[in-house]
Amino acid sequence: MNEEQFFKMQNSKLYRFFDRLSSLVITNLCGILISVCGLVVFGVYPVIFAITGFYNDILEQKYRKTFSTLFAYFKKYFWVGNLLMLITVPIVYLGIYMVFGQELGMAAYVLMMTLIILVLILNLYLPSIAVLYPEFSLGKKIVFCFVAACDRWKTTVLLMILYVVWIYGTALMPQLCMFAMLSAMPWLSILFIKKALKPETIIDPTAPIPDDYYSSDEEDDNK
Repeated sequence: MNEEQFFKMQNSKLYRFFDRLSSLVITNLCGILISVCGLVVFGVYPVIFAITGFYNDILEQKYRKTFSTLFAYFKKYFWVGNLLMLITVPIVYLGIYMVFGQELGMAAYVLMMTLIILVLILNLYLPSIAVLYPEFSLGKKIVFCFVAACDRWKTTVLLMILYVVWIYGTALMPQLCMFAMLSAMPWLSILFIKKALKPETIIDPTAPIPDDYYSSDEEDDNK
């Protein structure tokens, strides 16, 4: 195989498909190993944040070693990841118990479904928002998740559908999905959210106004 044929093969759709698939498998295996550092229960959510950060680096063409990069992000997002876990698990289990185990009035049913949808939005958006906007405070990141989800509602609906398919596929094929159980959804989320939000165009509305802002306006008026 000559050099031209090699580069042609690398640009083929089949090659890119298997390259992405192998990346998902390797990242997933590294994520499973790293989750052990959080005793699995306290490690899964930080690993999801870590994988999101890793794939954002790949999208920005920052290629680094998989395991060391994931571990660095795991330590960085350990607390926020577990905070999301502590918000998600009780609400989801309480919602399932109340909806399927109790006879609820319409108001209680609507309230529980609303809470579950809000938690789902946080799960879809918070890892990507935390990675894309590290300068935002935690409270601002959470608020921005809901603002972005409403503003980019088509992306939100698509991610919700993919999330349900992801959970359903994991439940039906746990042995097969173990190869991409942790890595598939973070990759899709950062891919769609980064494209929808275009982080370079987002300006922090609560950032301090530069000192020369008003002086530059005065200069323009004088001209």
